[in-house]
Amino acid sequence: MSKELLIFLIFLLISCFFWVLQSLQDVSEVEIEIPVSYTKVPDNIYITNKLPKTLKITLRDKGTNLYYTYRHRKEMTIRVNLMNWYRKDRIAHIPSSSFDAFLRNRMSSTTQLLRISPDTIAIYFVEKAVKTVPVQLKSRLSLSSQHFFSKAPALYPSIINIYAPADVLSNIHLVETDLLELEDLKDSMDVTVGLKPIEGVRFSTKSIQVKLNVEEFTEETLTIPVTGLNFPSGQYLLSFPPTVKVTFFVGLSSYKKIKDTDFEITVDHTDLMKSEKRSQKVKVTKNPSTIRNIRIQPEFVDCLIEKK
Repeated sequence: MSKELLIFLIFLLISCFFWVLQSLQDVSEVEIEIPVSYTKVPDNIYITNKLPKTLKITLRDKGTNLYYTYRHRKEMTIRVNLMNWYRKDRIAHIPSSSFDAFLRNRMSSTTQLLRISPDTIAIYFVEKAVKTVPVQLKSRLSLSSQHFFSKAPALYPSIINIYAPADVLSNIHLVETDLLELEDLKDSMDVTVGLKPIEGVRFSTKSIQVKLNVEEFTEETLTIPVTGLNFPSGQYLLSFPPTVKVTFFVGLSSYKKIKDTDFEITVDHTDLMKSEKRSQKVKVTKNPSTIRNIRIQPEFVDCLIEKK
């Protein structure tokens, strides 16, 4: 039985082979999908409808020729220059017959092109307005111990142009970045971050550069005198104590540049006049931009007004 089954299968395979050969010689019809690609349009133009990625063509020929065409269908990709069909705020229609010559030149002379579906490609053009908006960094960043941001993260560019119909732009006031997540930062770095898409809106750039200024810091304490602010001519502040200690974090690169004259610790005359208490909270009215986490000890001082 096994030998007879084997002989049967061999003859069956041979029969199938000759059947396939015969079929390839027969004339038949077949439907093939041809890729379609489109050129980009300027940023101020928007296409509101979805364009077909393929066209279906119906062909008639011998099986061998049809199989060859099917194998080489990617070489028949139709490329459409959208700006050749541009209509301002109107609908353009591309007839499929305009692709006939292109397709026939890439097929066997015996192959008949019966149909192209869809018979028309509709393109809905809308001219978009432009608006300049800021970019907002969305981040989740953590620093290594004894490190801080010596400057706020800098975005390049920090503002971009966005393009969309005017009624859409009126509700957009900023563009967010994708979430930037970094842990245990120890060094400054530049990072490329994408922009969060907004449906129906095109950006002048798809990503931005973010510069993170990370530096190791140390703690420093200076003794600063308390001075009067907005005191009338002939009046002066007497505070007890006359000085306070100002403690802060400073980056190692700026440590030697910080001086006590870079600070002003004051009591405002207006606040003193409004208050019924002699004890007033001091204010930091001047400090270097490179320091962080300022603490003052003591925060309150007793105040008297001296007249001369």
